[in-house]
Amino acid sequence: MPSAIVYTLQPLRAARVPANLGRATHAAVLRLIRDADPALAERVHDDEGLKPLTVSNVLGLGPGKQVEVTPERTYGLRVTLLSEALEALAPAWTPEALGELDLDGHAWRVVARADAPDDDAWAGRVAYTELAAPLLERPGEQPSRWSIQFAAPVTFRRRGANVPLPMPELVFGSLLEKWNAFAPIALPDEVRRYAEECLAVSRYDLRTIASPTSNGALQIGAVGRCTYISTNHDRYWQACITTLARFALYSGIGAGAARGWGQARMIGDSR
Repeated sequence: MPSAIVYTLQPLRAARVPANLGRATHAAVLRLIRDADPALAERVHDDEGLKPLTVSNVLGLGPGKQVEVTPERTYGLRVTLLSEALEALAPAWTPEALGELDLDGHAWRVVARADAPDDDAWAGRVAYTELAAPLLERPGEQPSRWSIQFAAPVTFRRRGANVPLPMPELVFGSLLEKWNAFAPIALPDEVRRYAEECLAVSRYDLRTIASPTSNGALQIGAVGRCTYISTNHDRYWQACITTLARFALYSGIGAGAARGWGQARMIGDSR
């Protein structure tokens, strides 16, 4: 049952911190997993395939290589879990139990946790079967328009290069790979072909962001919103796309989602 948890963080003291703390937040969550289940943490860390979790950068840091943080402000951290083994650990990750997190040598206090969309729009917990309701319940009408918000930079690896454009086949191809890696209900690989041949971008509001990687190089990604429309209405394939668009809240999209990139969700009414 995929879940998304949003924590509220407070720095213990004023400091200048790196604007990209994605690797540090990922490492902090791995330490939590390791404390509870060392074997599971090793599998998550060492597996070269798709990761069963995403960890955001510290939310609210703002642009730049280094940013000022202060205890007078609160910030965020978002963790999503895609496997039952990881979700079984999450109830113990309360603010009281977590206490302080060390992020790249800076101490942050965990002051609150949101698990439901009523508390934070980026939080939630849902069964895979509920996400797949458009397929399983077979309603008479299916959406033909899907809007995705990219809250953290999104980029894709293609033929050894980064592609920072959320084209339909890249977005829904990425979601399809994650879905088939962790969901109990497999979707056909032809979904990728449908996205490439039968989906189009109808509108977008995107901008590029350059973020430094661990070796100092800059990686380019896109943030903003993009709307996709179906040019060939077929209820089955539209149901597949709707299922994947709903899944984006938990899976992330594109490369680097385990370390702060690709935080995304479907927004607005799809019709």
